[in-house]
Amino acid sequence: MKRTFITGSEWLYYKIYTGPKTSDRILTEAIKPVSEKLLEEGIIDSWFFIRYSDPKLHLRVRFHLTESLQLEKTIHHVHDSLIPFVETDLIWKITNDTYNRELERYGYNFIEQAEKLFFLDSVMVINILDLIEGDEGEIVRWLIGLRAIDDMLEIFEYDEEQKLTYLEKLRDGFGVEFGMNKDLKSQLSGKYRTEKKTIENVMNRLNDNASEMAPLFKLLQEKRNKILHFTSELKNLENENKLEIPIDQLMNSYLHMMCNRLFKSKQRLHELVLYDFLCQYYTSQKARKKQITKKQVAVQ
Repeated sequence: MKRTFITGSEWLYYKIYTGPKTSDRILTEAIKPVSEKLLEEGIIDSWFFIRYSDPKLHLRVRFHLTESLQLEKTIHHVHDSLIPFVETDLIWKITNDTYNRELERYGYNFIEQAEKLFFLDSVMVINILDLIEGDEGEIVRWLIGLRAIDDMLEIFEYDEEQKLTYLEKLRDGFGVEFGMNKDLKSQLSGKYRTEKKTIENVMNRLNDNASEMAPLFKLLQEKRNKILHFTSELKNLENENKLEIPIDQLMNSYLHMMCNRLFKSKQRLHELVLYDFLCQYYTSQKARKKQITKKQVAVQ
């Protein structure tokens, strides 16, 4: 499996330096239209982005060309989409770089599927960003983050108990990083109690069609429909003992990258909050089901 792609190969890699507040504008007003145009014209067949700091904040955008001969067209289209932001100083530097696949992180025999997942995730996130704005948009951003994480766990066939066990481990890992103590736990519990009703409404799929967030849930469903086949591919590799990276470990990376794309800054802190809220939600649902079962037994 090929690891390294320099400019002129099938992968064209941009680093776009901009601020956290303007990064969403670059994504929705430049990258979204140019990527849609390149896909429509068959110049690329996929692309994805992540947010990064080196230490300066920038967007890393990678386009997969249908053939290397499409390089000039791609550069021309991307130039035209980005130059207005350069001229207004919203972008202060653009560079091209070498794309080195993280083969050890995603597996030699699953890296191409991972890149497809990154593509579908990037499309979903960029369309979500295009629909949210202002203070209300920031609330919607973390609410849709909760559902997006739950969706990924559903797609990869985690049951309710497995979701809770898995996310407790993730949350505890992030808790160590952020020095989780009684005060922070208390703050998170208090915030969850305040938002509990809203969270339960967002997590209840029966409410989707009537919800103000219906267009966002539709984007989640579109991604879900397109990546369901990854589940069977992963399970087949696992059953044949050919899966190089355990599913939980792959999921760690998938969820981390999804949160990276969704949030403008402090992505790891947002991850901690989302994982903690989901743990509280799953625990609450588990207790509720247990109570219902007890009542049913008592009636009998």
